[in-house]
Amino acid sequence: MTHTLQAARTPSSPARRARGRRGDALAATLFIAPGLFAFVLFVIVPAIGGLALSFFDWNLFSAPTFVGMKNVTRLFGDPYMWHSALVSVLFVVMGVIPTVLGGFVLGVIASAQVPAAGVIRTLYFAPMVASSAVAAVLWSSIYNQRSGLINQLLATVGIEGPNWLSDPMLARPALVVVLIWSSLPIVTILYIAAIQKIPEDLFDAAALDGAGRWRKLWSITWPSVTPTTMVVAILMLLTFLSGTLEYALLMTDGGPLGETTSLALYSYKIAFERRDIGYASALAMFQLVLIVVVFLIGRAVMKGTRSAR
Repeated sequence: MTHTLQAARTPSSPARRARGRRGDALAATLFIAPGLFAFVLFVIVPAIGGLALSFFDWNLFSAPTFVGMKNVTRLFGDPYMWHSALVSVLFVVMGVIPTVLGGFVLGVIASAQVPAAGVIRTLYFAPMVASSAVAAVLWSSIYNQRSGLINQLLATVGIEGPNWLSDPMLARPALVVVLIWSSLPIVTILYIAAIQKIPEDLFDAAALDGAGRWRKLWSITWPSVTPTTMVVAILMLLTFLSGTLEYALLMTDGGPLGETTSLALYSYKIAFERRDIGYASALAMFQLVLIVVVFLIGRAVMKGTRSAR
């Protein structure tokens, strides 16, 4: 009788597990909800709004006028759009590989037992705590032709420094350096996390076989962080393709001669200087399509790399 009452009072094991799963699902939903709400509000809704506006002619003051595919056809016939797209591609070509390799080197140093490790761990956080506006002012002063740090150093060896941000040949490389500097912290952190996951047994076995520091780095560390390298490469592709707006706007305003006018900055100028919101929305949608295509290609490459391994 007692056993019967206990059986009646105590929930069955499957029922208890189901209740636990429901509780976990509720907790997960509560944790995800704020981020999901912010994503929908600040990403999905603006994207849908931008897509809708790309079919209208609107200058912020008059009523929107439906123009159909006019903005899209105008986009493909706009030479300035193609020039800005080329500038964006050049930012990617010039910046991605140095950022990936630089982040890997800093990650190796920060993970090693060397005197510089502590300094590296302290310094790589500096770009993360500075806003884009503050960093742009800082780098503009560094590049200043008369009083900038770089030209002051060149003057000590008798070299007259150029006007870095006004020279058509130098403005884009100068801006790429700033973008690399701002992107290195997150890349370094990702590589530190990946390097710390490598089993120490691999390095011990290599040491027993007579492998030196460089051999371990090339044969163990670099291959072991290949998945992280793929993630970092995709992340930096997207960053250099679309994340140049703030620095280009604040440091060069797209000049000289449009050499630093990326697709993002061109869209911004069309929207807020010419007040052509419909065409700017079409440009933004074109950029979004490029970003999605790059992401899908990178994802396919990552899957191919994993299957090959």
